[in-house]
Amino acid sequence: LFVLLMGLGCIFCPLILVSMPFVIKRDPQRRTFVDFLMRQWAKLLIFPFFSVKIEGLENLPPPGEACIYVANHQSFMDILSALHLPRSFKFISKDSIFKIPFVGWAMKRADHVGLKRDDRKSQVEVFRKSIKKLQDGTSLFIFPEGTRSQDGVMLDFKAKGAFGMARRAKTALLPMTILGTGRLMPAKDYLLYFGGHGVRIILHKAISAEEVQAADDDKLVEQVRDTIAAALPEGYQGKPTA
Repeated sequence: LFVLLMGLGCIFCPLILVSMPFVIKRDPQRRTFVDFLMRQWAKLLIFPFFSVKIEGLENLPPPGEACIYVANHQSFMDILSALHLPRSFKFISKDSIFKIPFVGWAMKRADHVGLKRDDRKSQVEVFRKSIKKLQDGTSLFIFPEGTRSQDGVMLDFKAKGAFGMARRAKTALLPMTILGTGRLMPAKDYLLYFGGHGVRIILHKAISAEEVQAADDDKLVEQVRDTIAAALPEGYQGKPTA
């Protein structure tokens, strides 16, 4: 998989580089053409190994309308699977992802958001930058567990910034459940295991901007987590600690 990732990177990174003058001139904020190229890269990368089925496409916002996608996190394959969504968005990701050859370079050109987890200054900067992106019509994608689950059981939501961002930017939250990635590539290693039925992504009904504004913070976090967990097998739903 890594060899194919690098091989495709040799194709797509030059395409992104050539497109950048056009992108910066015509679409400097959202950079949707770079997002499009990265989605094709992800699709070609995993095509030989597994399929991705998306349910609930009718719950997607209209093209050009910003929202925050919130999902469970089991595997590095979650990222590649999420890139099958037919919408542009920016990941809020730990800064180490940006150090992966080709991938990190492309994410910087697409203007994804890097976060230094233990750096308070970085957290504040990311929060402000994310609100600005949402207000400019750019969707965001976040894994609020903050890390990959080691055993597939859903963790507590440690990264709750997405909910504050949605409230400040007056945008919707779209909960989604990702199934099957933990079997393909467990969090504890980077080997790809074959078998199973591929990956399923379930897009739940969005929580509208108006509902976000009206909801209590704790209740909003609980509602999103419960929605995502409900589509997981019973033994993997986990129970949030107080």
